[in-house]
Amino acid sequence: MSASVSSRFARSVSILLSAGVLALPLGAQALVLLGGKDIPRAVSFGGPCVGCDLSGRALVGAHFLGADFSGSALIGADLRQVRLLGADFSGSDLSRSDLSDAEITGADFDGARMKDIRLDGARIRGASFAGADFEGASLRGVVFYGVDLGGVRNLRQEQLDAACAVGSVRLPRGMVLRACPRD
Repeated sequence: MSASVSSRFARSVSILLSAGVLALPLGAQALVLLGGKDIPRAVSFGGPCVGCDLSGRALVGAHFLGADFSGSALIGADLRQVRLLGADFSGSDLSRSDLSDAEITGADFDGARMKDIRLDGARIRGASFAGADFEGASLRGVVFYGVDLGGVRNLRQEQLDAACAVGSVRLPRGMVLRACPRD
């Protein structure tokens, strides 16, 4: 390993340790050590954290770039203003989490439990929600761009009435989603 690569690695580990977060590869999974409940805004996550328990954690403003949180528990997590780019939350439990004002692009929420989740003001592009449970989800001000909601469970028309779409959005039979007003 070159000196510059070694130096960058040491600096990255130091930053993660000082933030109270360290992800160590463990086979196909990662072990996440979290010192406190609050995680700084500048944190970016990428790589595996399959089956992690981040319930109740404050991850406000974090960036999840291609991160694999499949099967993880994020119950009641504070994920306001997060950026999810190609992140995998399939089979995860995000019940009662707050993703208000999130930027979600190409993320996978297939089979996720999203009961009572708050997505208010989120912008969701090309994300996958097949089999996700939207019971009680708050969608006020959500803008959907090219999203397939056709396989979402427990989605009600009243929830969609608070959101809007840009472009084509696939919906469960009998439901409608208004077009967003043009700027």
